[in-house]
Amino acid sequence: MVYQLFRRLFFISTATLILIFACLPSVHADDILDYLPEDSLGFAVVRDLNRFNAKAAQLTKMFELPVPPPLTFVQFATGLSEGLDLDGDLLLAVLPGTELSSKPQPMVLLPILDYAKFAVSINGDESGEVCRVTVAGEDVLIAKQGPYALLMDVEHRETLELLIGLEPGPVGILEPLDPWIAGNDVTVALMPAGVELLLGLGRQGLDAQQEQFAEQFKDPQFEELAQQMENNIALSKFFLEMVGAEIKMGAVGLAVDDQANLRLGKRILLSNTGIFGNTEPIDSSVSPLAGYTSQPYVVAGGGPFPESWSETLAALSLIILEKMPDAYGLEDLAEEKWNELEEMYVSVMQGVRFSSMIMVPGEKGDPLFSNLYGIVKAADAEGYLDSYQKSMETWNDILAQSSGDIKLQYELTSTTVGDFKACEIVVDVAVVAQDPNVPMFNWMLEAMFGEDGKFHQMLIAADEKTIVYGMAGQDQLTVMIDNVQKGVTGLSDSAEVQTTMKLLSDNAPWKMVISPPGCVQWATRFVNEFLVHLQGSTVDIPEFPPCPPVGISMNVVDARVEVDMVWASETLEALAEYIKKCRAL
Repeated sequence: MVYQLFRRLFFISTATLILIFACLPSVHADDILDYLPEDSLGFAVVRDLNRFNAKAAQLTKMFELPVPPPLTFVQFATGLSEGLDLDGDLLLAVLPGTELSSKPQPMVLLPILDYAKFAVSINGDESGEVCRVTVAGEDVLIAKQGPYALLMDVEHRETLELLIGLEPGPVGILEPLDPWIAGNDVTVALMPAGVELLLGLGRQGLDAQQEQFAEQFKDPQFEELAQQMENNIALSKFFLEMVGAEIKMGAVGLAVDDQANLRLGKRILLSNTGIFGNTEPIDSSVSPLAGYTSQPYVVAGGGPFPESWSETLAALSLIILEKMPDAYGLEDLAEEKWNELEEMYVSVMQGVRFSSMIMVPGEKGDPLFSNLYGIVKAADAEGYLDSYQKSMETWNDILAQSSGDIKLQYELTSTTVGDFKACEIVVDVAVVAQDPNVPMFNWMLEAMFGEDGKFHQMLIAADEKTIVYGMAGQDQLTVMIDNVQKGVTGLSDSAEVQTTMKLLSDNAPWKMVISPPGCVQWATRFVNEFLVHLQGSTVDIPEFPPCPPVGISMNVVDARVEVDMVWASETLEALAEYIKKCRAL
């Protein structure tokens, strides 16, 4: 059956992609998606099979993966080879069944150079008429569809004949994604009908769970547990409805350019009537790495905060709390306190225009959760500190009245760092988490937060519109303030970071870089901190060689979310060498 064939082809393609991150750029025009039915649940398209195969073979060799080239593997698995256009594109699509719960209808479009030759090789009809053949040991229907061979399950003959009778043409919903899809080697998409199907199945599943829990926990002794289950289901339903209201479709795509730089992209089409569908243009001129020196780091990045998002995100945060009040012990919270919470969320977010952060690996003996610094741009820096402090005091008051067992209190102190107004925040994690009966957990707290088991953070108004914050000592923060005031750009100007930034979109306002050497350095500290307590010794983990960071960018534009992750070719080569080094240990 084509269903089994589809599953095999999809599994082969997906598994190969995961193993090798392989893809190629497609620069030639291609209209295979003109044959995609508009009501499809989803599809996967592979561009230029030969070029894809060549690049995949190159990367499998680089990473020494024990898999054959994907095209060779697919041809071997299916027995298809004669008459195929190996410079063409392949489309796998899933069409809806007749009902929500019925089995979807898969279809495959194969690029054909000589249909008669292709048909003869599988004992099919050379004229292109619908006929029954055997492919990969399964009986399927095939027919000629333009320059392609269309394959479907034998029980879906009516659908196949309907598809053959349709004129090809652009799929309207894909128009905003056309340039991006054309630049991918592999694109996998969930169409609007697929989103609706998943949402419908999700609703059915939650309704079934609700009925099951109501029956299982109807005894009065389970009343509290039943209420928790009810709240969890209500929250899940809320998120389902929010997804349905916000998202029209989504897709992921893979590509590798001629220099072997890899890009993994995600695109989400938003509803024009949703929360984020009408976002105003977002300024992308400010570097998210401005103010940071060139130094070893784990992760760094940031971006602007649109003013219109403040109330929206505050309202969303409040809704989530209202849907699961038991998690915070707020089930008996008075209405006026809920109003205070809403005001708190709005005040924390209002006035913020930009935020960025950097985490550095730290030195031996430093708490694992430290060495984190950040920069916030606000309309009024000192006013924001006052607003933030009042908001945390409101949260302390509300949490103190809650019925929850864990009541983390924020100790807020107005202070100064040099001539700058500051707010120190301390949270005594140990007072609520330490357990005298579990000594191991106590040293874990010390390893994570320091000897006092407390989370320390400082917010400093560095100038009228800039706040510097950090989980570090005042000396380090003073240096940070000096860097911000001088406008240092060492990190963003470094050659390695520039290599990655050039692969990301200039128009993306939010960007992040992740340093493989920094990640390994911090992970080594983390692992050895625990091993020295557990077994009295440490392990030698090889250092990751210097290389460009992994880059991530995000943009929200024209009712579309665009997220990209890039790996420079030098980073892929360094990763391959590092894997070999680790295997040799």
